[in-house]
Amino acid sequence: MVNFKQIIRQRVDPRLRDALWAYRTRRDVSVAVVAIHSALNWHYPVGSDLQHLGAVIGWLCAAQDATPDNGVAAFYDIRVGAWGPSYPETTGYIIPTLFDYAAYTQKEMYRDRAVRMADWLLTLQMENGAFPIGPLWQDWERRPIVFDTGQIIQGLARAYQETENGIYLEAASRAGDWLVALQDGDGCWRKFTSQGVVHTYNVRVAWALLQLSFINGDEQHQNAAVRNLEWALTQQEQDGWFRNAAFRLDEDPLTHTIAYTIEGLLESGVLLNDQRFIESARLAADVLRLRQEQDGYLRARYGQGWKSDTDWSCLTGSAQMALVWLRLFQLTGDLNYLSAARVANDYLKRRHPRHGKLPGVVGGLAGSYPIYEAYEPYRNLNWAAKFFADSLLLSIQLASSQA
Repeated sequence: MVNFKQIIRQRVDPRLRDALWAYRTRRDVSVAVVAIHSALNWHYPVGSDLQHLGAVIGWLCAAQDATPDNGVAAFYDIRVGAWGPSYPETTGYIIPTLFDYAAYTQKEMYRDRAVRMADWLLTLQMENGAFPIGPLWQDWERRPIVFDTGQIIQGLARAYQETENGIYLEAASRAGDWLVALQDGDGCWRKFTSQGVVHTYNVRVAWALLQLSFINGDEQHQNAAVRNLEWALTQQEQDGWFRNAAFRLDEDPLTHTIAYTIEGLLESGVLLNDQRFIESARLAADVLRLRQEQDGYLRARYGQGWKSDTDWSCLTGSAQMALVWLRLFQLTGDLNYLSAARVANDYLKRRHPRHGKLPGVVGGLAGSYPIYEAYEPYRNLNWAAKFFADSLLLSIQLASSQA
C-alpha cells in the first residue's frame, strides 16, 4: 500500500514542510511566501531608515494590540498564524524604545503605549521584588529570573523618569534589592538564571542596576552592578570572546547574547566613565566588525576563538550589533563603526517586509535568516523588532546631527 505521507516527507524540501502543513490545514500561504523568500534569498525593497523605522514600530504596536493585558506579544508565529503571549522581559526593554520614538515623533500615543506596558508589568511583581519569566515554554512555571528582572527594571526606571510617578521607581528599587541579595560575592548571579547556568550576558542586568542607582541614589545597587561587570571581565579571553555567554552550556553563543554582553559592558562603562568596560566591549565589537561580510552577513553563532560552523544569521544579533557600532561611532568618531552599522542595517532592511497584507509579517523581523533556521524559526520576534528600531532611530539622529 502506498504511504502518501511518507512520500511527501521524502520528496518535499524539509524547509518547506511547515508551509505545506499550513496550507493543508488552514489554506494559509503566508508560510510558503516567507519560506520561499528565504530559500531563494529574495530581498525586500530597501527604503530609508525612517520608512523601516515606521514599519517596525507599527509591528510593535500591533504586537501590543494583539494581547489582552497591554504587554507586548513575544512573537508572531507564522506557522500557526497567531501571536504569542505577552513577554514581561522584553516588554520591559521595549518601554524605552517607545518613549524614545514618542520623543522623536512628538506623538503622545507612543508614550501612552509605554506607560500601559509599565502598568502591566507592575501587576506581575512578586512579593520578593523579582519578576517572573514569561509563559513561552511548555514547562513554564511562575518563577523569578535574574535577567528578566533586570530588563524590567530598565523599563520601570524609564517610566519613572518620564512620568515622575513614584510607583514605578518603588517597584524597580524592590527588584534591585532582590538582585543585590541574590548576587554571589564575586559578582556573579548563579541562582534563578535561565537554564540554571551562569551567564556573562547578565551584564545587561548590571547596566539596568546602574541606571536605577543613578536615579534612586542607592549605592548597593551601583556596587552590585560594578561587581558583576568586573566578574564579566574575568570571562573575556584575550581575543575578545566571552565564556558563558550562551543560553546553554552545550552550544556556542548567538550573536544575540554576545551583543547583550557587549552592550551591557559598553553602556555601563559610559555611565561610570570606566574605560575598562568600554575597551572590553570595543574589543569584542571590533572582532565582529571584521567578521561581518560585505553584504552585512554575520554568522549566527561564534564559539571559542571566534570560530563558527553556522551558515545562517541571527537577525536579532545583527540589529544589536548595528546599535553597538553606532554607539561606538558616537563615542569615538571612528567611521569604521558607522560603516559597519549602515551595512548591518541594510542587510536587515533587505529582510524586512514593509508592504503586503500578511498579518504579523509586515513590519516584523524574524529570529533567523533564513527564517526556518534554528533560532526561533518562523517567528517574528518583538526583541528583534525592538533592537532594529533602536538602531534605525539612532542612525536617523546621527545623520541629522551631521547634516
